Amino acid sequence: MNVQVIDGANGFVGSHLTGALLARGDEVIALARASAKVVRRRVADALLCLGFDESLADRLRVRGLALDEPDLGLPVAEVFAERCTFWHTAALVTFFPRREEDLLNVNVAGSANALATYERHARPGSRYIFIGTAYQCGLDTEGPVPEDWPAHASPDRFRNFYEYSKREAEIALARSRSAREGAVLVARLGVMVGHSRTGRALTDYGLYDFLRVMAFFARRTPGERVRLPCHPDANLHLTPIDATVSRLLSLSGGDQDRPIFHVVNGGTVPVRDLFDVINARLPIELVPATPEQILERPFNRFEAVVNMRAKYTATYFRHHYDFEWRDPAAPPAVTPAVLDRLVSWYVREGLPE
Repeated sequence: MNVQVIDGANGFVGSHLTGALLARGDEVIALARASAKVVRRRVADALLCLGFDESLADRLRVRGLALDEPDLGLPVAEVFAERCTFWHTAALVTFFPRREEDLLNVNVAGSANALATYERHARPGSRYIFIGTAYQCGLDTEGPVPEDWPAHASPDRFRNFYEYSKREAEIALARSRSAREGAVLVARLGVMVGHSRTGRALTDYGLYDFLRVMAFFARRTPGERVRLPCHPDANLHLTPIDATVSRLLSLSGGDQDRPIFHVVNGGTVPVRDLFDVINARLPIELVPATPEQILERPFNRFEAVVNMRAKYTATYFRHHYDFEWRDPAAPPAVTPAVLDRLVSWYVREGLPE
């Protein structure tokens, strides 16, 4: 059994993946900037969320990580003492402007440093798994996005610089020795959400950032009607953390004919359905509107303010996405009941007071 090395182990995906590997009985080395105490607490929370014994986090080996230092600042003789699967989950996730330099430093240069460290020190037979995003496709969404290595595109072809940075990291990975030798797996994730059976989420990104903004305005001025610009068939590839971790474990253990996988679901969530669930759980009425409808009747002041606050996540409502997916017969992970569970848990438990 390989040793599992996970960088970014205190992140949302990293902590749940670490917990699932510990629960499977694997030896796991967690790499993170945070202290060992913080990492173990995050992994213990993830174990509890996944339904496992949180005390398994005590078995975790934690080592400091510095993406900008030679060899990541690691004790490489220890970390790479045996053949391993190296999971690169560490990333900066932000849609806000003026973070371009930070995104390049972490997601592009940091990813390159992680790969170089792995290639210098990993034992023969090791494997490198890069956690990416399905939305690295940017604005070029005609037809299903293929599970192929991407080509260069200018930053203006993306909704945000985060997408661009993740695509650039994939392009660099495609040129690597590990990719040529078939030792690389790229797992492109959808929109990460909480646990499908409980709704519990240990993150404030993506959908939850949008919910937080909507709840803020709903509580201040309940009952208001807000239109948001949407594609007529806008959809979201919501991916519960439990389903994502299960798929990642399955992918990592098999021999694959192609190195790139979209870790999404065949069934997507229409944005209209999301709005209906939010409207049922918060004192606000969200209404999808086409650009033509908004041009015909411009936003009132309240609508303009809400749209301004939500613009970084709501931009995903303006497109319809299809991704190649290799298990079309599988049932969707987010049914209407699961969607209601995800939203209601966050409204009840996750929102700041």
